[in-house]
Amino acid sequence: MTHDKNTRFRKAYRPAADNRAPVDKVLAALDKVKSTGPGKWLALCPAHDDKRPSLSVRETEDHRVLLKCWAGCGAAEIVNALRLSLADLFPGDRRSLTEHGTGPLRKPFDYRDALTGISTEAITVRFIAGALARGETLDDSAVNRLAVAEQRISDALSAAGGAKC
Repeated sequence: MTHDKNTRFRKAYRPAADNRAPVDKVLAALDKVKSTGPGKWLALCPAHDDKRPSLSVRETEDHRVLLKCWAGCGAAEIVNALRLSLADLFPGDRRSLTEHGTGPLRKPFDYRDALTGISTEAITVRFIAGALARGETLDDSAVNRLAVAEQRISDALSAAGGAKC
């Protein structure tokens, strides 16, 4: 039987007990796992047809597991493909997630997503402002789209913890 580097690495993350650490559960279920630093790995994303590793896995100081697919797959899609649940990304008994009043799991705020959205809306505003500068009259759809851009920028600022405009 041949053993490649990934097989040896993955076997190290298969403890015999059922009460494995969250990162052990995740890493054991992934393919082509490669360590990228202390508490950080890169692997094939199981939620899409990944040819090159696009899934970043990170273990936090409190032993939570953070997943980021650079192709855009969400954490729920990833854990479903691994036949795990979102609760498996957190240490401790699953029941403690609800019994201790932590409430529903919430997607972490991604500043890059907010900045990308703001950039898109800024381009929209720039084009509409250009039309006004050329003396063009705005129709109702352009005025409505400008209002949508204003609302989206305001929402992104609010989501980032800033004041509402």
